[in-house]
Amino acid sequence: MAGYTRNIAVIKGIKSGFSADGGRLSGLVKTEQYGSRLRADITLINFAPLAEGHYVIALSDGANEVVFGSEGYEGECDVDISCGFAAAVCFVLKGEVNHIATAVCGDMEYAADFARRAVEAEERAYVSSTETAYDDEAIAEGNYYERDEDGGSGESGGCLRKDEAEKEEEICGTEDETYCGVRKEPQDKEQCGEGEAIEIPLAAADGFFRKVQGEIERIFGTYPREDELERVVEDSRWAKITYGGGKHYVFGVIYAEGKPAYLCYGVPSKNAKTPPDSLKGMAGYIPLSGGGYWVMYQDAATGISIKIDDI
Repeated sequence: MAGYTRNIAVIKGIKSGFSADGGRLSGLVKTEQYGSRLRADITLINFAPLAEGHYVIALSDGANEVVFGSEGYEGECDVDISCGFAAAVCFVLKGEVNHIATAVCGDMEYAADFARRAVEAEERAYVSSTETAYDDEAIAEGNYYERDEDGGSGESGGCLRKDEAEKEEEICGTEDETYCGVRKEPQDKEQCGEGEAIEIPLAAADGFFRKVQGEIERIFGTYPREDELERVVEDSRWAKITYGGGKHYVFGVIYAEGKPAYLCYGVPSKNAKTPPDSLKGMAGYIPLSGGGYWVMYQDAATGISIKIDDI
């Protein structure tokens, strides 16, 4: 494990019943690694806000896993993303784990099952530890197992593709070449088919922008502005986010009467007629000089993905 690696993968739902509006789950898993230090940023789009339970994500390289909440992860770990990764997004309620979405970068689809198993193992360990440690005469002084109970929300399995409308070519490669050893695929690998709808406890659908405002400010403070989009789209602000050797996508906020109305995520393309498969029905084309962007929109108040016909 050496050098710097940066990858990105699109989240795709594999079970119904977890979206905010009955539509498709989507989002992004963005990873950066230098040596053994890994950072993973998660954006969940159209995931229902929760009143109970929480979303848990696990990342696997086929040999090692790391488990974290929807707020993301940063720290030292054994996971090596230089050859790609698989992520499992799970909904957890009272110790029960439902694998509801997957993101895959590189040839790592088999590793999604290892990621799911890691979440299940951590939940079993947590339930066991709380049962063992419970004392009905004791007063807890802190949260024994701190979790993100807000449910999380944000952006985008399969890798984000370069100009998907023109060619289906995966671009979530790495900046260094490393031999990738993998472990045997489990016999009971979970099938990624559409599962039965499951009822989940929803939270009040308001104030989403406030929950993610800190991350939005970090993005605008870190990445350069996309000035041409700002000129084309009235009352908007955009950032150009690079990854994987000069590739990029854009993130923006569109305002109405001075208040955030939409959060926007766009992928570059010269094909204005056909959106990438992962964005069909959810993205509109914004033409610029020399090309443009397929952009999908998220309601700033609720976090719900907006079907392009609704805008």
